[in-house]
Amino acid sequence: MGKQNFANLIPQHTNPSPDYYCTWQTQLYATSGGTPAEQRRIINEHSLFDTEFPNGWAYFYEKARGDLYLVMDDSWDVPETDYEKYYGCLMPDAGKFPEATRGKDSTEALACLTERVKSLGWKGLGGWVCAQESEIFSTGSTDDYWISRLKAAQKAGFSYWKVDWGKKGTDAYFRKNLSNLARIYAPELTVENAMLEEVIPFSDAFRTYDVPALMSIPMTMEKIQFYAGAVRERGDFKSLLNCEDEAYIAAAGGFTMGIMRHPYTGAFPDGNPDRSFPEIHRNIKSKLTEITRAVRWHRIAPAYALYGKEFLFAGNELSDTWKFESIKDEIEQWWLSVGTIKDFISDGVLTKSAVSGISRRCSLPSVNPDKNGDIPFTVSSLNPNGAYSIVTAGRTREREYFTPLCDITADAADSTVFGIFGYYGSLTLLSSGIKKGMRVLAQDLAADRAEDITAFVNVKDGSLTVPGGLISETGRSVQPEGDTSEPGMVIAVMP
Repeated sequence: MGKQNFANLIPQHTNPSPDYYCTWQTQLYATSGGTPAEQRRIINEHSLFDTEFPNGWAYFYEKARGDLYLVMDDSWDVPETDYEKYYGCLMPDAGKFPEATRGKDSTEALACLTERVKSLGWKGLGGWVCAQESEIFSTGSTDDYWISRLKAAQKAGFSYWKVDWGKKGTDAYFRKNLSNLARIYAPELTVENAMLEEVIPFSDAFRTYDVPALMSIPMTMEKIQFYAGAVRERGDFKSLLNCEDEAYIAAAGGFTMGIMRHPYTGAFPDGNPDRSFPEIHRNIKSKLTEITRAVRWHRIAPAYALYGKEFLFAGNELSDTWKFESIKDEIEQWWLSVGTIKDFISDGVLTKSAVSGISRRCSLPSVNPDKNGDIPFTVSSLNPNGAYSIVTAGRTREREYFTPLCDITADAADSTVFGIFGYYGSLTLLSSGIKKGMRVLAQDLAADRAEDITAFVNVKDGSLTVPGGLISETGRSVQPEGDTSEPGMVIAVMP
């Protein structure tokens, strides 16, 4: 029996969540793993808009860019030399952006650059912000300094500030004050903070911060658990948690994402391994369709504010391991001096542990181990608008990345719309909104048409069971050749 095509289940409006692609790891790639100073020099007009490899970053993510901001990372606003004095200036550098700055003041140049990026289909433009005032342009009044830059961002239509390290990077008052000023002088700007959990309640977005690809999943789970309790009372800031490049965890968990992966697959231009996204592990650069699926799910179920009392955490932890064969080729070397990694390497094996499951506004799913006794990491969420989502995130063991195929049962309250990410043995969704005889439509989140899958699932009063093979097939139905993205789909039940 064939499947009949139906209308698109994905809304046609722009994703309202402040998700973005940022250029930092692309800067690393374009310099063949160069030093931070080399990475800072390479972010410019040519790298964004020239089409010759390894440039053309503004042309990435053709299907997803309408739902993403493009965030220029570290040092877009400083010259190639003597740059330390310019950190925090937030004005396009004339040497790096000659076309945007020619004959214009700094606000006009920022507006020109913004419009050029938006003309290519991006939702908007943003930039990395050094958490300090530039000694070249400092006025003596901290508030006046930042107010002038916030007004410029508002006038130029600049959408996102990724406030990172700097002399005031760990200054809680600075971060809180900057966020408060932004609400007054740049209400359309999203200000993202990091590093200090006490500023989460005063942030539009808060980034979980860097993790290496080899242990990105357990370390992101660990960080979510740590930061979840920072907001114990509801406030009037957005307080969104940004999970960086873990796109499916962000989508399924109601978090935002700051995408680092890019389409330049394989080794660095000089032929050496790309240690930021090692092919021998998850090969994440070959998983670009996941980004389209994740941001489209956010059209249906947008990211929502942290509130610690709405989280549940599984009582058990899972430990992932990676056995190094050539440590210099398999991880960025700076990680070996960071306690979160170097302290967890023993006899050439990196081990990281995290809670097995996280849920928001819903109960934890029941996961039956596979034939080998393994289970995946899971994240689930009942969105305030009623949509339910769940992801199975893969495991790492020695030199293998895999997802255990488990039978999972999830309580989705009264939901009739479901976002499903990852691999399953089977998935049973419990919902009072499901009735026997209902029609079940499904759609790859990267596709534009839904299919009727009623004949291939088991619908009862209060439950819907979907075979894992059907999730894998439907959730990857428009997978481009060579793309290894994991499944991501939406299911809707209706009379």
